[in-house]
Amino acid sequence: MPKRKLSFNVNLQAKYPFIKQINTPSDVRCGKCRTEFSVSHSGARDIEQHLNSKKHKNADRAAALSSILLTFFKKSDAPTSKDLNIAVTEGV
Repeated sequence: MPKRKLSFNVNLQAKYPFIKQINTPSDVRCGKCRTEFSVSHSGARDIEQHLNSKKHKNADRAAALSSILLTFFKKSDAPTSKDLNIAVTEGV
């Protein structure tokens, strides 16, 4: 007797907000590493297995490092007059 296919549900969405449903109710995509996989066999265990994969761990580590770098650099939409004066002084 075949088993019933599992699907991505609201509980899984709440527990794993970076996992999004794509084509069918059981097909999902990881927002961190852009991997597509199915949760039709084991549901949450399929997601946990993906989280332990080398590809996901590398993508997670890279996202953590890039957020550290973004806080290091100054984010500015337009330079202020003080910034322009500093640039002129450094150029001379």
